Amino acid sequence: MQILDILKNVAIIGACLSVISAIAVAVITTRANRKLEERKRIAQLATDAFLDGWKAIIEAGTSENLLAELPSNAPDERREELASRHRTASSLWTSAKVRMSLYGSEEVSRLVAKIEAAGGFNANDPDKVYDLACIFLQVRKDLGLNEEIDPVYIYQALVGNRVRLPSRIQVGRANPAAGE
Repeated sequence: MQILDILKNVAIIGACLSVISAIAVAVITTRANRKLEERKRIAQLATDAFLDGWKAIIEAGTSENLLAELPSNAPDERREELASRHRTASSLWTSAKVRMSLYGSEEVSRLVAKIEAAGGFNANDPDKVYDLACIFLQVRKDLGLNEEIDPVYIYQALVGNRVRLPSRIQVGRANPAAGE
């Protein structure tokens, strides 16, 4: 009879340990999933901020260029439409840069502050375009895309050869050999 009692107690202890370990695994999994979801949410917010910033910069530049090229006899409605598009783009940039600073890393916040301290973004200013390229690279790193990309490539994607590279950047890196 004692052996049966011992076996019964061992079975009860084993069952209790199984239940406790199942509960522990469920709690740990739930907490890990919550953290992962929070990271995904922040990554999505950061990505949205950078995409909005990019859209704002493109729209502001486009509306500025179209407004500058508008003939003097163009209808006032067209001028107002382009001016309105530019104001909307400026508002989107303001929102995006705040969100970039909030959801991006310390380096992203530093680069955004650097651009703004120098008077805001200007697509014709090589230093500001290069800083923006560095922001995009930092976002890649923040999102876990650690593959090294030369900021010159992003710079060229932003402005092509329309704006010269900043003088502090090696020009030889701007024209990589084919296949590199």
